[in-house]
Order: sequence, then C-alpha cells, then structure tokens
Amino acid sequence: MLPVPNLDNRTFEQIMREAKELIPRLAPEWTDENVHDPGMTLLELLAWHIEMQQYRINRMSVEYDRKFLSLLGGWPMDRQPATTSVSFTHVHDVTYIPFGTAIKVGQLQFETVRSITLIPERTTSITLKHDGTSKALTQNLRSGKVVFYPFGDKGEIGSHMLITLEEPLPQVMPLSLFIELDGQPAAHRIPARYKQFYPSATVEWSYLAEDEEGGSWKPLRMERDESYSFHQSGPILFELPLSTQSISTIKAEVVAGRFDDIPRVRRIMWNEVFTSQGKTWCIEERFEGWGEETRKLGQSEPVHLYLYHALYLSGHIQVQYKVEDGWIDVAPQYIHAEHEDTHVVLTIQPFEIIPIGKDSIRVVGLDPDFVADQYIGSGTGIAFQIYPLPISSIYCNQLIVQVGEWDPEMKRMLWRDWERVLDFDQSTMSSPHYVITEDEQLSFSDGTYGMSPSSSPVPNIRFISYRTGEGIQGNVKEDTLKSMSVHNQQLQVTNLFPAYGGKDPETVADALARTKLEALDPKCAITEKDIEARVLEIPGVKIARIKAISGYHPTLTNYPQERAMGQLSIVVVPRSSRLFPSPSDGLKQTIAAHMEPYRLLTNKYHIIGPEYIKVTIRAVIVVEAQYEGKEKEVVTALNRWLIPEQTSQSDGWAFGKSINKSDVYDYIHSVAGIVYIQDLWIMAEGNQVTQEEGGDIRIPPNGLAYSGEHEIEFIIQH
Repeated sequence: MLPVPNLDNRTFEQIMREAKELIPRLAPEWTDENVHDPGMTLLELLAWHIEMQQYRINRMSVEYDRKFLSLLGGWPMDRQPATTSVSFTHVHDVTYIPFGTAIKVGQLQFETVRSITLIPERTTSITLKHDGTSKALTQNLRSGKVVFYPFGDKGEIGSHMLITLEEPLPQVMPLSLFIELDGQPAAHRIPARYKQFYPSATVEWSYLAEDEEGGSWKPLRMERDESYSFHQSGPILFELPLSTQSISTIKAEVVAGRFDDIPRVRRIMWNEVFTSQGKTWCIEERFEGWGEETRKLGQSEPVHLYLYHALYLSGHIQVQYKVEDGWIDVAPQYIHAEHEDTHVVLTIQPFEIIPIGKDSIRVVGLDPDFVADQYIGSGTGIAFQIYPLPISSIYCNQLIVQVGEWDPEMKRMLWRDWERVLDFDQSTMSSPHYVITEDEQLSFSDGTYGMSPSSSPVPNIRFISYRTGEGIQGNVKEDTLKSMSVHNQQLQVTNLFPAYGGKDPETVADALARTKLEALDPKCAITEKDIEARVLEIPGVKIARIKAISGYHPTLTNYPQERAMGQLSIVVVPRSSRLFPSPSDGLKQTIAAHMEPYRLLTNKYHIIGPEYIKVTIRAVIVVEAQYEGKEKEVVTALNRWLIPEQTSQSDGWAFGKSINKSDVYDYIHSVAGIVYIQDLWIMAEGNQVTQEEGGDIRIPPNGLAYSGEHEIEFIIQH
C-alpha cells in the first residue's frame, strides 16, 4: 500500500519566505518589504489562509471523501458473489435438487440458483438433419473433443437436431440441458432474462409424444433458453408436461432468420445448473393474497402457497401480511406447512385481517442457526443507534431490514421495510433510512436526518433477508468443486469453467478513484467513436468491424459533398464464418434497441451492412530476367492489400477508402524484380462505384474492397 503523503508540510514562515523571494522577479518596483507595508500585510493574510487550508486538507477524513463521492453521483460497489456453472455426474436415480442447495469447496459454499432434476447417465444419441441428409453422432458428447454443426454449416431454416435418450425423461420436473458452443464468445455475455437481444436466427424446441402411430411433435414448455437460440453457451431450462405417453426425444429446429455466425457445438450435458457463492441465512418471497371479491362476499378459503427454496424445506417459516402502513406477522396457528419431496405446500387459514392483491403475502425462510440472530436489538427512539451485523461479509443488495412499532389500534407490532442509503444527506427527519458502515454496522439517524427506531421493550429491529459470502475469494478455478452427497448418493460435481464475478466491497477511496475515471469517459453517444464504443458493449453481439458515419444515409450517392442532416449510419460487419458477412435483421434490431436511449432527439440511426466492392487489376509489368514466371507474387501482394476483414497481419480495408492508382503502383513495386509497370487498369464492381478520369476508384463510405481475379503479365527486360 502506498504511504499517505503529508500535505501539511510548510509553516507560515516558509510560505512568507517563498513569497518574498518571488517579489524581485514578479514585481521589481516593490522595494519596501517592511512589516508596515500594506502589501506585506496582504501577503501575511494569504500565507495564514494557505497554512489553514493545508492543515484541513491534511486531515480529510473518509466522511469528506464520502461527501465528494456523493457529489459526483458515485457509490462504493458492494461485495458481489461469484457464479459458476456446475455439472453433476455419477447419477444413478432421478434426483431432485432444490433451489438454494449448498455445494461446498472447503470453507467456501455455493448455492444452486434454481431447482434441477438430475437424470441418470444413460446413452444420449444425437441425429443431425439438414440439406436433405441425416447424420448420427455416437461420440462422447460430454468430453468436449467433438465439435459439430447442429444445423449444418449453412444453418438454414428447417435444419434440426434430435436428442434421444435410452430412458424416458421425468415429467413435471425442472430439467436442464447445457449447450457449450465452440469458438470466440461475445465480449459481453447476455444476462438471463435480457429483453433487448434479438437472435439472428430463431431455434424452437419440441418433444416427441410417442404413441402407437409413432408420435407427434409438440412445443416444449420452456422456462428459459439462456443460449438465446444457440448464440452463446448456456442451459436450456424446461419442464415436460404430465402425460401418459413416454417422452425420450427432443428436437431443436431453426424456424426463422439467418445466423450471423453459424453455431458449432463443443459439448452437450444434462444435469447442469448455475451456482452462486455464499450462504443464505434468511430469504423472503412474496405471493398474491385473496381477491377483492372474496372479501366482499365474506367467505375466504385457505390460500395454498408452493415454496421451492431449500431453506423452506429445512428451515423455519414465518408469514407476514401486508396492511396499509406496513406488514404484520401471522400467528403460527393459522399456518400449516406440508413437506413434499420437491417443495413445501403452505396453507394459510384466513382470520380477521385479509391481505388483498399482488405481493400482499410474504413468506420468510430462516436457517435454524440464524433464528437467534434474526433480531438484533430494541430501538431507543434517539439518534445515533448503531448495531453490529451478526454475521460478517454481508451481500448488501440481499439485505432487508425491518423495524417494528407497536400499533395501539391493531394491538400488534407493525413492521416496515427500511431503505439503505449511502448517507443521510438526502434524508429527512421522517425518512426510514439506514447506513451500512465500512466495518459492517447498521447506523440509524445522524442526529439531524433520518428516522430513529422507536423505543420498544422487546426487540423491534430484525432481518427478513440475509446472505453472506466471500466476494473475490469465490472466483475459484475450473474443476474445483468435487463431490456432494444427496439422498445417500455420492455425486460427482464439476465446475467446467472458472467462477467469475466475485468482488470485495469497494472502499470509499477506491470508489472515488473509479468515479473520477468514469467521469473522464462518460457513457454517451455524441461522437462517432462514442457510438462505436456503445455498440461494442452490447451483450451477445459478435462484431468483427464497425464504423459510424455521421451525415450519411444509404441512399446518398455523392457523400461527403452531399450530407443528410441528422442522419447517422452505423456500418456493422458481424464476426462470421460466412463469406462476405452482413448483419442479420436480428442483429440490426438488437443494435437499434440498445442505442435508442443514447440517440439524440433530432438524430436518426441507420444500421447497415458493408458494401463489398470487387476490385480486379490488370497490369503489364517489365521485370528482370531471373523473375520470369513469378506473376503469382504480384497477385499475392495485391490479395494481401485488398482484404476486407481484419487479420493478425492486416487491419483490413478502411471503410470507404478509395483505390488509387498510385497505391497500386506502390504495392506492385514492393515485389522484387519489378523494373517498371508498362500498363495498368483498375476495374471495380459494386454499388455506388465511380471511376475518375485518372483511373482512381471511388467507393461508398461503407464500402470494403476485396480482390477479384487479377491478370498480371510479365515482360522480360533484355
């Protein structure tokens, strides 16, 4: 750690001496430096002021930094959990793993982020059908050594992949099929439930409902497709409906669009689930209450809620009802929990208070070891109340604090959710706010702003959501998770990829430094470079090249002499195995949706592809006798120059760059043995191509040149 500099390193006498030494150079006519001189009096006043400023700056506390950070609109980043994908093997029986199940790596604990049904490892066969052909794969698809095109090397509509298991799949249970794609991933992964990504091609999943006549294909009930139609590695999360027919075959079929980058699959695995590092001590979920009509009729049936988190299966359950001003606890005699194999059925009997509408019932699950720590104290009714958190390393964004106050009319404790803030500057005296200090304590009210928990003879400050973790330490390497025991089965657990995303909480100083840097690089779209940077930040897009052109509309034929005011074209070259790639409708729609919040009110964006210009060069060249028959060397030099894509050896042809005769002469002369060029012709094919009198070729601003069939003739110099 760098040493903290001493800023208060000059005394009043030193400052005055330095000022007097500057007088002869800055004001040579000032000769009277005695104490009676008014100028000296002003210097002494300024020296005293500087000394006081130094003293105060040298004693800047974290609170001052916090205020400066708030002025800049910043906030220290909280501790973040690491996440990784795990796969289960050595499964012998169908096994249900509930949401929130713990998997440990030494002292580190990970928890599953959804429920999953593990199926036994039996042979999975894959059949690929495309272009009128059928191909069966028999290799080990878990090994990652077999790479194949699930929809052929063209990815055309109607191409499909069949996945067949030896035994029928379980029904009405959550299943997961992980698809790992081969090749360079996108710079930013598409997050789950992201609404602004539009796939270039759409893949639909269905299952074969077998019967005596062979069966029929029916749509698969998808919970979520985190591969986004084979655009990134991710699980296919689904559930088969209850049926009298056995189901052992599912199908993925291309039904619309055109892939920008044709997918290649490296690995297909069952029994995969994402996990998040940390331990959940307390969790809450909200459910819909009774309907308004039920209350009017005065006849309320019990409410049945289905709880799937592991804490509900193994921990304590509490229920709260929402009332006008907060929440009230429901007495245990009105609650009955029936534990099933996969979930808890919670039955709540009605009483004099009936919650109405959406999110009006809250169910809290408590770890048995956390019951004694749920309540942290009794309020005093005065400011500066501070309570240490019972368990350190908190994930602040998963913390919910409730403060209770006795309601004399209801004759019960009324609980309210309090809000976390960075400080109390924006609070009022009646704001239910709290602060989490850097040493992980809850602080209520600074004496001027923020409410104080009311005085209570019983504990009235509690948690209803609480999760802890290790932050950056959770970023374990791949193949770190090993095994776990579930229902007397010893399962092998493997994380195929390193855990990522784990972060320790930022200090105020680190947050201030980060916020300053962000202020220098604002997330805006004003200049062409800004727009290009924003497009490259879009999750899931794979872009090889991009160019923003202001004032250009695709219909213009005389740019830049003619410009379209308020128009801006974004030229996109997708990363693709296709020849001469151009953006699909899905990619254009994704870019347009992402850029809309950045668009200036009077601007209009056009998402377009490049215009590929075929350039053919004919040349008659005089060469030295020993270079006879080496015309291919000239063709190779021209092919290396006229290349639209970026490679390790070339940046690719610049968008809109003209093909000048002088450049062609230079590239041909770079080949050994050239004496002179006797004749040279340049021909170009493509839209909006013009040839000037001197032979130079002008191409549109979104144009990219590529080589045609060059014709090179050598004449031997005698």
